[in-house]
Amino acid sequence: MGLDVYVGSLTRYYSGQWETIVQRSAREDGIRFSVVRPDSPPDALTNPADVEPIILAWRTGLQNGLAPHGNIVLNWSEQFEAPYFTDKPAWDCYAALVLWAAYDEHPETRRATVAPDDWSTDPAYKLSIAPGFRSRYSQLISDTEMWLPVEFDFIFMAPDPAEKKMGIGSSSRLLKQLNDLNQRTWQAGESTLADWRRQGADHGAPLETSARFGFAIMFALATESVRHALPMKLDY
Repeated sequence: MGLDVYVGSLTRYYSGQWETIVQRSAREDGIRFSVVRPDSPPDALTNPADVEPIILAWRTGLQNGLAPHGNIVLNWSEQFEAPYFTDKPAWDCYAALVLWAAYDEHPETRRATVAPDDWSTDPAYKLSIAPGFRSRYSQLISDTEMWLPVEFDFIFMAPDPAEKKMGIGSSSRLLKQLNDLNQRTWQAGESTLADWRRQGADHGAPLETSARFGFAIMFALATESVRHALPMKLDY
């Protein structure tokens, strides 16, 4: 099961009217390629006109539920014509990035040489999510699957529009935390990040190589999420 990251309207996402980077590349090369999602029901809505009202109702319900946390206004474009962006870090590079953040918080722990299949067993990760520890990388560490283009400093659990419960955070906070991670560790500039994204990372590459590739993708897409005020979501 691969991992992609999507930035765009949720109407486009949940109607399935978007392409992963692999789909787009295959189409441009004239190769037939399709993505099969095991949790997608056979009667799933694919008409954006049918999906948009569901997304808007979900957003209203979410905002009502967040009322005790202050004046959080959920308002972004759900127009189908809104731009969208996507890329594929794969799970191993995403895991490497999560652990890279945990190692920065807990330098006393021993680092893995490559990204593990299950990062939740890593000692540094366990320390970063331990009760009472306030992680500086909470938007990345806290098992978040969706980031909204709104400013708030916490992660909350809620059903998504397809009624799947997931961690939801803020893409503006994610971007700030990713920038903080870069400044504290690599201090990579724009051209270096572009090189990391272009070079990619093979499966089983050294952990830092994989983390750099995962970072370059997540930083670029979080930037687009904030710049265009659009949600960001993991897709797998």
